[in-house]
Amino acid sequence: MPLGGKALKRREQAKDAKNGVVRDELALRKAANAKADVHCTVCAVAFKLTKRNVDQRAHVESKHPGKTFAECFPECVAHEKALAEGGGAASNKNPNKGGVGKTGGKKKNKDEDLSALLSEGLSVGGKKKGKK
Repeated sequence: MPLGGKALKRREQAKDAKNGVVRDELALRKAANAKADVHCTVCAVAFKLTKRNVDQRAHVESKHPGKTFAECFPECVAHEKALAEGGGAASNKNPNKGGVGKTGGKKKNKDEDLSALLSEGLSVGGKKKGKK
């Protein structure tokens, strides 16, 4: 019975899929990184929550000219306030990125490197001596 383990695994996966259990890593990552939905309080249209909420602002101007943005989307106002204070989802930046490491730090000018080498008395790009 060499295929017994595979068959058992497939049965378990099929049972879990039927019950709604997600085992796919890509699907789990997408769900974790998905933007939240916000709804207009006047007409209940759903939008994705973003930093600037451009779609929501355009919706308020075109569909509800008598209302304010805060009246239609109070969740967006709270989210923007949290971003302005430095909190919220946008503040989860990687602290390891930046000045240290392979890609971080200030790039040196090539001329600065050459002048530093020449001031040390080293020759740069000299001719190679060939065998005769």
